[in-house]
Amino acid sequence: MQMKRHLLTTASISLIALVVIVLLVLRFIILKSVDGKNNNVLESPPYSVSDENRRFHLQAFVADLHADPLLWGRDLRKKNKLGHIDIPRLIEGGIDLQVFGVVTKVPKVRNYSSTRNDSDILPLLFISSWRSPITWFSPKQRALVQAAELNQLAKQSELTLVLRKKDLSVGGVKGLLSLEGMHALQGGSDALNEFYLAGYRMMGLTHHFDNQFAGSAHGIEKGGLTTLGQDLIPQLESLGITIDLAHASPLAFKETLELATKPVVVSHGGVQGTCPGKRNLTDEQIHAVAQNGGVIGIGYWKSAVCDTSIEGIVKAILYTIEVAGIDHVGLGSDFDGNVITPFDTTGVPMITAALLAQGLSQEDTQKVLGGNVLRVLKLNLPD
Repeated sequence: MQMKRHLLTTASISLIALVVIVLLVLRFIILKSVDGKNNNVLESPPYSVSDENRRFHLQAFVADLHADPLLWGRDLRKKNKLGHIDIPRLIEGGIDLQVFGVVTKVPKVRNYSSTRNDSDILPLLFISSWRSPITWFSPKQRALVQAAELNQLAKQSELTLVLRKKDLSVGGVKGLLSLEGMHALQGGSDALNEFYLAGYRMMGLTHHFDNQFAGSAHGIEKGGLTTLGQDLIPQLESLGITIDLAHASPLAFKETLELATKPVVVSHGGVQGTCPGKRNLTDEQIHAVAQNGGVIGIGYWKSAVCDTSIEGIVKAILYTIEVAGIDHVGLGSDFDGNVITPFDTTGVPMITAALLAQGLSQEDTQKVLGGNVLRVLKLNLPD
């Protein structure tokens, strides 16, 4: 009997050791190899900007409408060698407001043209990053746990979580939670209040695929708003949650703007005028966002701007200004969104320098850097 217990104990210890080894290997492969390879930069820091332009940049209110660092399970309190964003680099880059996108489901096979909703690669990522088992197979729990992680980060770092208008006036770097795709509202709109209480103040209708609320630009049907989606728009507005139309199908985009009474954002993307592609906005869509009073965040990656240089990003910004007007353009990096960008967040002052070099006035440059986003959030956030 004693020998049997000893064998069972030995077997249990061996099994636990094996599981730990497997988790360590998975963590290295996924969080180091995949994160390091896919969230990379074309040019490593430090980045060169004149003292005059850097001073101007640091005095401006700078906002980035979309980045996904929460997905990867890094310690964002520390300056990392991996990825694009953490708190020290946000401070170094002069970012006053970072919108933290929360990804909750990613199909195995996805593209900008037609993506099904019948698979999910994130269980492996959440297991390997040692998140709670409740997150392994639940998009909703992934959303709530990542929200809790950002709340905890705010308690342990210089970050302030933006929940109300008054939080925008707090000094230092600020963060705002954004849900990337409402498929995570499992159970329908009844879950909306739970997400609000968790800290979400921006929500994208869709991500890679169609869901119960709206069609995705990359989905199979690419439909408009469902009845649930139509009912959700006024609920979002009444709670003070800003609607994000990035990834929305053209029909869902149009129908949302017909219902919206508050400004929307297109948090990250490009425009077809400088970079043709299914994901990027037509001039008609740009005009529609401007008429709504919203803001379009220009991204920094290849599918958004085609030319992944400072000049390419600025070209897209200036084109959008030409079509929409100066009050409706902002920055939407998609840092840490499984994309390669020309720089990490410490390089954002180079955009400031390039806009000024193109002849944009200081006042207009400040609007692009974050003034326009600040205006929208002051209108939308709860008191």
